[in-house]
Amino acid sequence: MEIDLNKRYQTMIVLWFALLMSVSMFFLFSLFVTPNIGKEPNNSTRALLIVALTALGTLLVILSFAVKNKILERSVDKQDLSLVQKALVIACAMCEASALLGLIEHFIIGNREYYLLFVLAAGGIAFHFPRRIQLEAASFKSMQTLN
Repeated sequence: MEIDLNKRYQTMIVLWFALLMSVSMFFLFSLFVTPNIGKEPNNSTRALLIVALTALGTLLVILSFAVKNKILERSVDKQDLSLVQKALVIACAMCEASALLGLIEHFIIGNREYYLLFVLAAGGIAFHFPRRIQLEAASFKSMQTLN
């Protein structure tokens, strides 16, 4: 059982790193590709869109922690190791959606502070770093039966 936990933990670290790097790649893409904004919308509409997208991105990052905790609680109740990995992927994907909203702000609206959503997304993913104790908690009962 110990080898299985090690492999699962290594897989989770690789997934976490890949999702963090995808946010970095989106940011690099936004730096090297300039937006082609033909017609400027009026300032009130533009400001409203910026506030709405930023608020949505922030909400997604905050909700990712609640969703992850709920799935991790279920993994302990059901003693299901696969739910721990699903919790990580779902939480990081919710944070990654914030980075995608930053891309929308950059390419469609032309906001110069779009990078704040990337910082928020990367910070959220960084805080979702997988912990081995989460796997151990989800496999506690099955490990006890082996002993």
